[in-house]
Amino acid sequence: MKSEGKLEITDELLLYHVNWSMTNIDRENRLLPLRTPIFKGLFGWRLMFTTQKQLPYLSQVKTLEDLKNIIFIQGEDWPDTFILRDNDLTVATAQDFESLFVMLDKGRGQLFPRSLLEIESEKNFYEKKIDLVVLPQLMLKYQSPIYFFFNKDNPEIAKAVNEGLKVMRKSGEFDELFFKYNGDFIKNSHLHDKIIIELKNNQLPKLTPVDDKSLWLSLDQVP
Repeated sequence: MKSEGKLEITDELLLYHVNWSMTNIDRENRLLPLRTPIFKGLFGWRLMFTTQKQLPYLSQVKTLEDLKNIIFIQGEDWPDTFILRDNDLTVATAQDFESLFVMLDKGRGQLFPRSLLEIESEKNFYEKKIDLVVLPQLMLKYQSPIYFFFNKDNPEIAKAVNEGLKVMRKSGEFDELFFKYNGDFIKNSHLHDKIIIELKNNQLPKLTPVDDKSLWLSLDQVP
């Protein structure tokens, strides 16, 4: 799942009723966002691919300062690339998704962060091609909401969906569905065994509901 990539706001896209994507300032200016993080922020919970040969060195990495000696691998236009750089981390990029795994395999970077919702399926696929492992001791965490976006010419549709989301949140159905479809990914990540390094996200629009704790998954909710 490569949702981090650049969402081109084309005339064709503006004809659609709804899309979903990671938010940024441009998307919120040109489209109509519903500011309910539909994955409760999990796309900002980042486990990291590396290779077996890098593990002895990376096993000593435990702090943000340690990470400043590491080269990260990300897509060229991904919002995550700018988030990492805003935290003074070094990032090597490529446009093609497959090329990112080639870069990791060839040692052009040491860590390739992926959301915990993506990393399991990608590991199952790419470990057949390269010497791929998940760094066991660390996770990056930053606020990175994915929203439903609507064409601004269809506010009535956005309003109806927003009302539905409010009802689901109030009844508990939203969280019930969230854990039904994402609970195994969370459980399999063994988050309580990891050092969690929190990063700032300067890419967030000003209206992001960062203070509404009910919208975001917290570690206290992790089994």
